[in-house]
Amino acid sequence: MASSGARSTTSPGLFLLLLAAFAAGASAAPLTITNHCSYTVWPAVVPISRGIELRPSANWTLDVPSGSDIWGRTGCSFDKGGRGSCQTGDCGGLQCASGSSSNPAVTKAELSVYQGSYYYGITTLNGFNLPLDFSCSSGDALRCREAGCHVAFPYQKYYQHTCGASGSQLQVVFCP
Repeated sequence: MASSGARSTTSPGLFLLLLAAFAAGASAAPLTITNHCSYTVWPAVVPISRGIELRPSANWTLDVPSGSDIWGRTGCSFDKGGRGSCQTGDCGGLQCASGSSSNPAVTKAELSVYQGSYYYGITTLNGFNLPLDFSCSSGDALRCREAGCHVAFPYQKYYQHTCGASGSQLQVVFCP
């Protein structure tokens, strides 16, 4: 077969980078976390390894990827390098690197993005530490105000809903 001699100037690495960026954007969800507690909460958002100090009445808005776990940590103390611990929901520092806390008794919001829909739920499988609402602007509001909320299966405390992703906003509220 004859070759025209023309060469592509697009590197495979650049193509893969652009493809990964497109895929990440397509599966990210806009999320606002609000603290209505009378005390500071340090939300943990994994897998993006993010965490901040969220004072009472404060909000934090970010894009989270599919497969995210969100939970509140309380009674935290961190140094300037982010090293420290929390009384509840601790994950070994300000930035959480895994989807679980070393103190597993947490109220956890979970999110998946699949084929144009958000699948969201609250689990108290390992315990409860904060009242939590998780809602989608085009779907239902899930409410977990006490230990043992939303029992859907005999051995698992889990409750899940879905909503269309297009134009929808997700919100987690601590101490609603």
